[in-house]
Formats: sequence, structure tokens, C-alpha cells
Amino acid sequence: MLYSQLKDRENRFIVAIKIGFPFTLLSFILFYTFKVSQNSLMDVILSLFLIPLYVYYIFYLIYDGFRSTLLDPVTKTFTRKEMIKKIQKLKQTKNIVLLQVQNIADINERYGNKIADHVIFHFCLQLDIFLKSYNFKDIPIGRYGGGNFLLILPLKSKQLSHLLHIFLHDVKNKGINEIEIKVDFSMIESNYDAVAETIIKKLFFDIYEKKEQDNFQNIKPDEFEKVIIDAIENEKFIFKYQPLEDKNKKIKILEVLPTIYSKSHGMLRITQIEHIINQCGYENIFYKKMFFSLIKELKKYDLQEIRFSIKISPVTLRNNVFIIFINQLFHQNLLNTNLFILNFHEKKRYDDIHRFKEILLQYKKFGFTLSLENFAGDNTCFEYIKHLPIDMIKFDIEFTKNFTDEKYKILLENYLKLLQQLKIQSTIKFIDKESTYKIASSYEPDFIGGFFIYKPKSLKQILHVIKEKNAIR
Repeated sequence: MLYSQLKDRENRFIVAIKIGFPFTLLSFILFYTFKVSQNSLMDVILSLFLIPLYVYYIFYLIYDGFRSTLLDPVTKTFTRKEMIKKIQKLKQTKNIVLLQVQNIADINERYGNKIADHVIFHFCLQLDIFLKSYNFKDIPIGRYGGGNFLLILPLKSKQLSHLLHIFLHDVKNKGINEIEIKVDFSMIESNYDAVAETIIKKLFFDIYEKKEQDNFQNIKPDEFEKVIIDAIENEKFIFKYQPLEDKNKKIKILEVLPTIYSKSHGMLRITQIEHIINQCGYENIFYKKMFFSLIKELKKYDLQEIRFSIKISPVTLRNNVFIIFINQLFHQNLLNTNLFILNFHEKKRYDDIHRFKEILLQYKKFGFTLSLENFAGDNTCFEYIKHLPIDMIKFDIEFTKNFTDEKYKILLENYLKLLQQLKIQSTIKFIDKESTYKIASSYEPDFIGGFFIYKPKSLKQILHVIKEKNAIR
């Protein structure tokens, strides 16, 4: 039996005492009133008053018991609310662990709700049995939501990490009732912050960091939020630009690399904070402010025929209010939309693909070029080039890293042929030395980018370089 179930039994026993003791007292009062006393009017009134009061009291305890239940109905672990309370009340420093069953949505879709519930219930049982086998008893395990579980353990980080890796390896090999489950974890000491919600946010951010393999700075989630709000309110956006070279070795496109500035934490790339922007609900306003700041900077220069390529969240791209905003922004500032390329990529295919197509056609009607990032990587690129009006793609970094691999050579050659037939322009990026530049050039993509071409600089510096380079060549 789980520790949470034992605590729930204790809780029910306390409720039973709360109901039983007043009942005994009321019975004694009634016995005294009708058997021992003289049955005075005051005694009768008191008795009649106490009976409905006691009934109300019972119903209140029952209602309160349902409202403040300790157990998650599916897993029989502690509820989210109860785990937050337990973390908040910790006096001694312990480790808080987030265990995430990452494929619970896939299990739910493939096998149905009942099987998915069965899997996470037995996952919790196995976890409890595993901890008990290492003499960890009465360990609070709680379900935070979906396939996310919180634990509180009195163990040092290094030892705990080793223990959890043993458990994860065991679960990965055996599965749950012959169903494969994928689990990851993050952990943090309870003294990280005085607020339980901030600790939990940090655990989720650390899990996300592992997935993206992008190093977040060691900033607390609430501090991250303050930095983002400050950047939005005070337009603290700083833009660097990196050239893409065409087949004629001329620079025709500049990649826009936005960062936000924080006095306390320095420069933060959008890739570092994108997840936090989404979690905090600032996605649309953030991109609006970013584009507003970018246009303000670009207006200062004579751009001629230089095109600008900038990454945008697909969720923001689909937002109807943003579509109106960006059209009005370019129209009011008299900027040519034909010079702007909107880049996006998505891990999972958007369900209403026909609506997505209609939205992107609106952008094309306004004059924007549409580009897919991380092409042929772990995403929906092939689904999207089948159904959406895509003009350009940028190959995933995998291809640059594996230029010498025969399989990647064949794939790259054939992808480029396919893209030419579909009249979609291609870009090979992350070229950082002459040897890889020569290999990339041999494939004849439409554009090549990377540190070997030029490192990111301010717009003023880059425009000077373009003027000289394009004039020479």
C-alpha cells in the first residue's frame, strides 16, 4: 500500500472521530433531557436546536472530506494540492524530484484511457516498491498532472540521481504490463526557493532543458518572468544579423538573431527563454513587441534589396490578432513585406492543417515568404511541405555534422533534387570552416550560412560588409 493511501486512512479515521464524538455527546444530552431532567421547555428547545445543527455538521464534514481529498483518483498518490502543501511545509532540506512519463499521451491515444490509467497506477506502485527495497519508507509521491509525479526524498543529489537512473533503467527494460514507457526526471533541493510553485516550475524547466539540449542560465523561473516582462514593457530587444550567401557568393539574405537584455543576467537568446515565454502566457505580446522593435531599427537604414529572415512561433503565426497586427505594422511603416521571410518549425503536426494552410496563404497574400527550419530533423517538415505553401527550407544541423557519412550524403542529394522539383529554395547552415564550406557548396543549395561566411554583427556593420562584398563579386 502506498504511503498516500495510509495517510488517507488516517484522515478518514480522524473524520470518523469528528463525527462520532459529537454523536456520543448529543446522545448523552438527549438521554439527559428526556429521561433524567424534568423536560423543561428550555431543554426541549436546546435538543431541537442541537439535532439539525449536528446533521448540518455531518454533511459539512462529508462535503469537506470530498473537497479536500488527499488522493488522486487514478493513481492513489497524493493530489497536486497536497504535494504543494508538503513541499511548502518542509523545514529540513530535502530533494524534490519530478518524474515525467513522457509518452503517456501516446499510450492514451494507442490503448485508450483505461489502459493509460492502469499504466500510471502500476508505475506508481513499482516506484513505491523500488523505494521500499532501498529502505525508503513513507515517501510522499504525488501526481502533479498527466504523467508528471513529484517525490520528496531525504537523500543527497548524487546518490539520488544514481538511484533514479537504476529505477528508470529497470522500468525501461521491463515496461508496465508489456507496454513501453519513457520516463525522465529532474530534481532540486527544497531550499532552492521559499515558494513551492517556483521550485516546481524550475523542475519542469530543467526537464525541458534536457529535451532541447540548450543550456539555460541558472535563473529562477520567477526571475525569468520578470526579465521577460521588463523586455516587453521597455523594448529591451537587441538584434544581431548573420548573412546567407547565394550561389553567386553574394549576400542577399540576413538572418535576424534576436536577444533580450537584462541588467542582472546579461544577454539572453530567444531559444533560451522561448519555453518560459510560452509557459507564462506572454507568447503573442512578446512576438508583437519583438517585431515592433525590429521594424523600428530597420527603418533607420536604406535596405535596398536585402531580405530578412526571422524565426517566429507557429502558435503566434496562427493567431488571428497577430496576422492583423503584422500586416498593419508593415503597412504603417511603409516596409516591403516581400523582403521578409518568416521561419517556423513544429514538433507535432497541427491538427487543422487546412486552416493552417488558409492562414499561411494570407501571409503570402501580404507578401511574406514562408520558410521551414530544421528540415529533415525530428519534426513535421515532410507533412508541412505536402500540405502548406512553403517557399524555403533550412536543413537541420544533423546534415552539416554528418557531411562525410555516406547515408547522409545520399539523403542530402536526393532531398535537394526533391526541393528543386517542388520549387522550394534550400539553405545549408552552421558552416564554420573552409572544408565544410567546400562540401556544402558542392551540393549547390540556394544559400549557405554560418560563421565561415560571417559572424553575427549589428546591422550597421553587416550592411557595410554587404556593400563591399557584393561590389567585389
